[in-house]
Amino acid sequence: MLLKINKILFHTTLFIALLFSHALLIVNLDSFYEFEFQKNNTSFKTGITKTDLEKIVDNTQDFFNEKSNEKIYMNTYINGVEKQLFNQKEIIHMVDVKVLLNNIKLISVLMWSAVIICILIYFKLNNQNKTKLLKSAAKSYLKFSFSITAIILIAILIGFRWIFYLFHIISFDNDLWILDPRKDYLIKIFEEIFFMDATIIIGIFTLSSSIIFLLISNIINKYNQKGKN
Repeated sequence: MLLKINKILFHTTLFIALLFSHALLIVNLDSFYEFEFQKNNTSFKTGITKTDLEKIVDNTQDFFNEKSNEKIYMNTYINGVEKQLFNQKEIIHMVDVKVLLNNIKLISVLMWSAVIICILIYFKLNNQNKTKLLKSAAKSYLKFSFSITAIILIAILIGFRWIFYLFHIISFDNDLWILDPRKDYLIKIFEEIFFMDATIIIGIFTLSSSIIFLLISNIINKYNQKGKN
């Protein structure tokens, strides 16, 4: 019974830990922004040059990673005219997003700690070879991760707009995230398709990590078997 409970906790905490870690990775991955801006023709749609878009991304990332909120108050050139990029509503929403990301960082640390505890308990409750146990846990988790990720990705492809709406309702206690794409540059630069692509890539990264986990456990197991022979 304890093994089953520990197995469920291990699968759940590892999946959340990987999911949140990859979400934080995407936030700071410059190549993702560059790819999305080029794919979505963001420079043409907003009237902001590619160079200035890169500066906006740098300032936004600094804003998320620093205690100060100074970097979110930024000016940029729009169709050749210097303007303040975000209005007060957008700025307050970005502060809310920053709080959310900080909570995700904290939960991620807690989940990784829980994963380590689950692994230690798993080894303690089993008298088998530790590398075999690791391989078994990796196989079991891969099946779990594949199933959950597949369900999430299918749901995203079918109804991302509804999921995106529900995410905002759950994550924020105000309606400042409801922006006007005709005049609010936050939603002009970071369109819905941007977040859909980000979510899909996070899912792919999470599944890929599960496969890597299995491969590493197989290598360790084979290495130990050779050592015994």
